Amino acid sequence: MPLQYKTLSEHRSYLHEIVRLKLFFLHLWLEQHPEESFSDVIRKRVDIYRKTSANPEGLNPAQLHYDEEPWLSMENAAHSIYRQCGADRNRFERNAFEVFRDSIDARCERDYADPSVLANYQCGSLRYDERVAPDGCIRFHIANAIAPRSIFDDPKYLPGCFQRLLDIVEKVYGATHIGTHSWLNANPKWLALFPQEWSDSLTEPEEDVLWNYSFWGQFITRRGTFNFKFGNILRDTGRFPYLPCCARCSIKAMREKLAADTK
Repeated sequence: MPLQYKTLSEHRSYLHEIVRLKLFFLHLWLEQHPEESFSDVIRKRVDIYRKTSANPEGLNPAQLHYDEEPWLSMENAAHSIYRQCGADRNRFERNAFEVFRDSIDARCERDYADPSVLANYQCGSLRYDERVAPDGCIRFHIANAIAPRSIFDDPKYLPGCFQRLLDIVEKVYGATHIGTHSWLNANPKWLALFPQEWSDSLTEPEEDVLWNYSFWGQFITRRGTFNFKFGNILRDTGRFPYLPCCARCSIKAMREKLAADTK
């Protein structure tokens, strides 16, 4: 059976499910971190704003209009529901979602067609920062430019992306190392792409959850739909299936690994 591209209806379902999960997590985080404010958590640890019509820009806007309408009214309404619901996490999730539903639906078609999602990915499913750290390391980011297929389906795909990335960052920017911060650094399929130097450099898993895709990208399937399996793990355990960490290796070691894997 041929793989099916995500439909607009499925994208709407994804947006609904991921926002519900984020509201669940918001309540859980505040329960565990009462010193933090509702406003800080909904703005910094989950990403709801960017999925509503309050966001006039693309997936990752340059400006965040948190202190303006219509976001401010939605945030205040959700905060009021949070105070009313107390410890009832399911009730909060259910009622707070209704605050955002219409705004999510109003932006859904624009979100579905947003060309900015992959616009800056120079090497297939990889994007490098256009600056090098003083230690010679250049940071890269990961997406899925071949949905509905997985980036792991074709064993030659990611090595090809990396070969292009290495050629550019070494020649154009003078980089000597590459590195990234991602939940994928806890995934054995991902780690198998790299030399031992990469695994040896892994930092401790990061538990200070932020809104970005280094944490939340794991809840998106290869087709761009909601990952119910991982969502249920978070709901059942209160923990992310994978926590992100940093890793790096030399370009020399990465080239040697790519060459060895093609033999």
